[in-house]
Amino acid sequence: MAKNILKRIYIGTINERDPEIFKEIKDFCLTHYNIKFVNLLEKKKFSKKYFKKKIKKYPISFLIVKLYSKNSNEKIYNALNSLAPNIPLLNSIEAVRTCESRKKTFMLMQTRCKEIKIPEFYSTRDEVLAALSSNKKIIIKLDSHNPEHVKKEDRILGIVSNQKEISTILSQYDFDEIFFQEYMGKFDIIYKVYVINNWIVSITSTDRLQGDKHLSPLDLVHLRVSIDEMLKNHILKIGKQFRMSIFGIDYVIKNNVPYIIDINDFPSFRRIPEAVSLISDYMYNLLTLREYAELLKTHIATY
Repeated sequence: MAKNILKRIYIGTINERDPEIFKEIKDFCLTHYNIKFVNLLEKKKFSKKYFKKKIKKYPISFLIVKLYSKNSNEKIYNALNSLAPNIPLLNSIEAVRTCESRKKTFMLMQTRCKEIKIPEFYSTRDEVLAALSSNKKIIIKLDSHNPEHVKKEDRILGIVSNQKEISTILSQYDFDEIFFQEYMGKFDIIYKVYVINNWIVSITSTDRLQGDKHLSPLDLVHLRVSIDEMLKNHILKIGKQFRMSIFGIDYVIKNNVPYIIDINDFPSFRRIPEAVSLISDYMYNLLTLREYAELLKTHIATY
């Protein structure tokens, strides 16, 4: 067997989600590109002391952060900013932090991506009550996008049409824990889009509000579909505005208009078999180009 002559590259990982697909990416990178993933979690928990020790031991060129949504993540973000401010990330800290909260996600989209259609959302009690008085239905979800130990189907708390129904839910949750959004109606199909840099693929997925809410992803039917060029450009703009290279989008079509209903930093890619090689290729090419640019800069400076 030919000896791997590629220079060893180290990528630091703080990963809590989707371990199966992540392991495939790790194995592919090591086999084909001599990229070793360095786990920066100590026994599945973050320790600033352990993190500091690891980044001193390994010449880490890149960081991947993929977290459950929880308040303790601030400790991780602070450590990244203070101890590794010059190590580039696959998705920026700001993107990972924003995507933890549905409110922050949709507020950023509303502010920076005005041409993109999204369902109306409500940030205050007065806005919620005004919507109900206008005979609008509201879908209520947990604001936390990826809470640990909560199934995806259980993150939707209900659909309400009056103040009494709202009060019932608020008796179980604090207002700040909940995301209120205009209910768009029932859809047989939700479209899921996966982005790896400028590569985009779209598949169909069964609406979890339809039928048996406990269907697993393996029970759902997924078909690849084409994506409109304008929508594709809008989605790529979301990546730039959020500072994400790898992400996912969910959207529905109402009256021939696509409405984006969810954004996920670094989704699972379970239904995209080529994702493992594409993500690995993208990271290797990015790191190689960055190294070449640094060498060129050094050469010019010493010329």
